[in-house]
Amino acid sequence: MKKVLPLFVSLIMMISCKDDQKQKTTDTENETESVQNNEDQDSKSNSTDRTNSSSKLTDVDLAQEVENFIICKKASTERNDCRNSITKTISKAFGLTEFSDPKLGYVIYDSIRPIAERSKNWLQLGSVTQETIDQALAHTNRGGLALIIDTAETYGHVVMIVPGDSKKSGSWNMKLPNVLSLTNYKPEKSFSNKSLSYAMKKSDDLRIFLRQ
Repeated sequence: MKKVLPLFVSLIMMISCKDDQKQKTTDTENETESVQNNEDQDSKSNSTDRTNSSSKLTDVDLAQEVENFIICKKASTERNDCRNSITKTISKAFGLTEFSDPKLGYVIYDSIRPIAERSKNWLQLGSVTQETIDQALAHTNRGGLALIIDTAETYGHVVMIVPGDSKKSGSWNMKLPNVLSLTNYKPEKSFSNKSLSYAMKKSDDLRIFLRQ
């Protein structure tokens, strides 16, 4: 009987250890699965956020906006006719109200800069460098709004960076994004799918503005 008792105790301990090890393995597997599920949910959530944020331009046909602008300029009779086309387009695309005007519907393009400079909703990146242009394009590809404004004069040209990839420009010696350019003085040269180099000459007077 004395020999049987130690054997019985040893057997119980072995079974208990196996159960503990099995429970630990199960707990570890459950914890790993839980972490993986959370990561999968985070990944899906981030993917959804990116999809939602990058969809802001999908309801606006930029090529059609260019065509409408050219037609408008051909039929224009007043100086300010069609000069609010760029503010109308970006306001529609991004749901903005800051460029609204009680008479014209939207302010003319040369009002964009003073409004953006005064507003806390806009971040000024400064002049165009490879670093700032890459930052602006990344902001655009996340669904944000990025403008480049020629500050050399009051009525400096304004273009909007469009989502996509940048490409090497020989004249700028930089990689540049495509832009929406509605050219008031030569409307027939307007476009929505060409490089920034087609819309503006490289200059220290060009400034980048991001809508936060």
